[in-house]
This record gives sequence, C-alpha cells and structure tokens, in this order.
Amino acid sequence: MGVSQPAVSQTIARLEELYGGDLFERRRGAPAALTPIGRAIFPKAKLLLFTVDQQIERALATAQSYTGSLSVGFYTGLALGPLKEGIADFRLSRPDVELRIVESSPAELHRALNERSLDIIFSAYVTEGADSNQQERLWEEPMVVALQDTHPFTAKDSLRWADLAALPLMMRSHGGDLTAYRTIASRMGEHPFQCDLHDVSRGALIELVRLGLGATISFASAVVPRDGVAFLPIVDDNSNVGIDAIWPRDDRNPLRHRLLSLVRKHAATH
Repeated sequence: MGVSQPAVSQTIARLEELYGGDLFERRRGAPAALTPIGRAIFPKAKLLLFTVDQQIERALATAQSYTGSLSVGFYTGLALGPLKEGIADFRLSRPDVELRIVESSPAELHRALNERSLDIIFSAYVTEGADSNQQERLWEEPMVVALQDTHPFTAKDSLRWADLAALPLMMRSHGGDLTAYRTIASRMGEHPFQCDLHDVSRGALIELVRLGLGATISFASAVVPRDGVAFLPIVDDNSNVGIDAIWPRDDRNPLRHRLLSLVRKHAATH
C-alpha cells in the first residue's frame, strides 16, 4: 500500500486514543484480532472507506468529463442540424452525464446564461456579447419560407425579399421577444410587409401555414416535411443567419468543452 509499518502503528495509536481503548488484541505469537471496540467500529469504517473511494472515482470521472451535469439552451428552430448531431454524439460518448435542455428566445437564453442556470447556449439573432461571456460563430443558417403547397409561389424554385412582401407572414413572438421579427424587418429593407405575431410553438405555426393562414420563415436545417406545406429557400442578400455558441468566459466545465467540440465538428460540415 506504499505505507511504512511505523506510519501504520502511529495511525492505529491515534485511533485507539480517539476511541478510548485498544482496537487489536496483541498477543505474542498469535495473529492480530479485533477487540470488541475494534469489531464495533469495523463496519462503519469499511462504509466510510467505500464512500471516500466512490467520491474519488466520481471526482475523477467528472474531471475527465465522463459524468456530472450540463445545462444547454438553444433558440427555437435549432433543435435539428449540427446541434442535434452534436448532442446525439455527446449522449453516446457520455451516457452518465445528466443533460438538461432548454428551448427559449435569445433574450431568455442570455438571461439564464448570465444567471448561471445554463452552462452554454446556441442562439440565432445574436448581437454583441457581454464581457463576461465567450462567443463563437459556428455556422451560417440559410432561411426558407414555409407556405401552403397550393400557393402560386410554389411554382418558383426560390424567393426573394420582394416576394415575401406579397405574403401574409406569421412569426413567433416568444412571449413578447421581438428579436426575430426586428431582424427580418431590417432585412426586408424597403419592402413593406404584413406580419402577424403568435405566441405558439414552431409546430403550431407550421400547422397554421398548412391551413392557409399565411407563410412563415424558418431555418433550413429545421425543415421537416409536412403534407400541405412547401418550403422554398430565400435567395437574396442577408438571407443567412449566424448561429453562435455563448458560454461564461471564466467557465472551466470539461463537459461544456466536450459538447462544443462535437457541435463544432458537425457545423464544419453543415
């Protein structure tokens, strides 16, 4: 065990002083045996050593990013594509990690990150980051228009911003967060457009499109084929949206580094 005999004897002596009696029967020529005091504390001592060993193993696993917990936030529409693939690889390689996933608006994601209830966020429509956060552009996400498959525009291969001005658009309001709406409005430029805001899920918004209540804008990687809905790419200036990863600048969580490296790998081939 790498411990000298005198060191063991000194440790036993300190324990016997602590417990107020001998722990071992000492008879010349006879094997060592526990006294009644020794037998009384032996089970608890074994349990204590087992607990310490378990804690050491868990600490090592956490340091090597094999266990622990990680809270990940992402903007609506990014559940597919590089983020999905990165999380899938992370789950396969780190099955014992407690993974918590949060979907929300850019403003809410930043708030949660700054409050340290999220370890890392993946968001679109990101402006200048806070000094306390690290920010990295991972990929550019093309935008597409979802509209009812009977609409005359479905005869086109793609749409431009001027085409969108002729469509009744619908967008999510994210509980009052208008970041996405303002971004689209700025990219429409001189083209006025009609837009209704709905505080519904992305799936519900696509269903409204299927019913013919309007068109909506989505990320290309978020497209899931649905009967009655056609998806056309926007081919015009400023038709891509940058997707950024953001995390606390002073963070040293190895799990966060592991997830980011996997998402970064898939983003490079996106």
